[in-house]
Amino acid sequence: MHASVDTEYRRTPESKLKDFVTRVLTRVDVSPADAEAVAEILVAADLRGIESHGVARLETFYVSRIRSGMLDPRAHARVVRETPSSLVLDAGNGLGHPAGKRAMLAAIDKAKQSGAAFAAVRNSNHFGIAGYYAMLALGHDMIGICSTNSVRYGAPTYGKDLMLGTNPWAYAIPAQNEPAFVLDFATTTVPRGKLEVYERKGKALNPGWAIDAHGNETLEPAEALDGALLPLGGLGIGNGGHKGYGLGLLADIMCGVLSGGTFGNDLPLPTSDTRPGMVSHFFGAIKLDGFRDPAGFKADMDKELRAFKDSQKAPGHERIYVAGEIEYEKTLANRRDGVPVHVKVWSGLEKLAGELDIPFELAS
Repeated sequence: MHASVDTEYRRTPESKLKDFVTRVLTRVDVSPADAEAVAEILVAADLRGIESHGVARLETFYVSRIRSGMLDPRAHARVVRETPSSLVLDAGNGLGHPAGKRAMLAAIDKAKQSGAAFAAVRNSNHFGIAGYYAMLALGHDMIGICSTNSVRYGAPTYGKDLMLGTNPWAYAIPAQNEPAFVLDFATTTVPRGKLEVYERKGKALNPGWAIDAHGNETLEPAEALDGALLPLGGLGIGNGGHKGYGLGLLADIMCGVLSGGTFGNDLPLPTSDTRPGMVSHFFGAIKLDGFRDPAGFKADMDKELRAFKDSQKAPGHERIYVAGEIEYEKTLANRRDGVPVHVKVWSGLEKLAGELDIPFELAS
């Protein structure tokens, strides 16, 4: 029997968690500004309940790679191509978060003048949750778009070779009184980090999530981590897996091919520890008033979202959600009650603090 949720997690104030992440990263030679950007984005994931992309990644995805010389903590993204409505940055094997935030903010600034703008980043690394970047557009009466390719974790429909990353897409669209519509999804059935979460908790996977190294479906997290994720939709065309496969390939094209970065078979495998800085990202911002009055658009968004939420519920269900609503409510609750950190992650952070000789002061 599993422990209760209350005993599996410890809570800490958002500000303390951000401060801790910032201290850790500055201790391994990340600039204070870049460290703060990474902390903001990692904690945003935990606030939204996306623990697979939160502070659980701090040591394995960032600190250990910096300390081993695989990731350049002082890299500064440089402009390689720019027009009034587009931008391409080379991250120089630096952290993905500051490069990604810079690119998305540039797209927003350009869209203020041109109506719509797009940006891409190449030679980057993992950048956290795609939804964070798309949501940066919301306060500017814009629609935000974001995608990234990644290390290869997934197999194509009817295949077993690792060919695609989790390759998420995120869209953020503002409303008036309703929470913004924020669609943030991996194009595999789940992110690889979710397999790690299930392994950490000793839980079986859901059917259709993954295959083992031989191409057979598995419910065992350890076997799946040695095998491959399935495309969104699961096994085969009959279950719609070809649609997730197509969306994942689209992400690889828009991120890797369009930016002049790494894509396809040249992307690293999970075991390719010596091949960092090969991830690419894509960002877009679309100004609402290029199409209609923003106030009218947002009022209609309220009407649109409420129509779905107020529609008839299936038996046994009391509520219908729209994209981003659950994460929005979790953010409000976690800001009030403290950010939940799994006890195993908490222990790992405490150990990391000891290794770096910095205070561990997360307790409320």
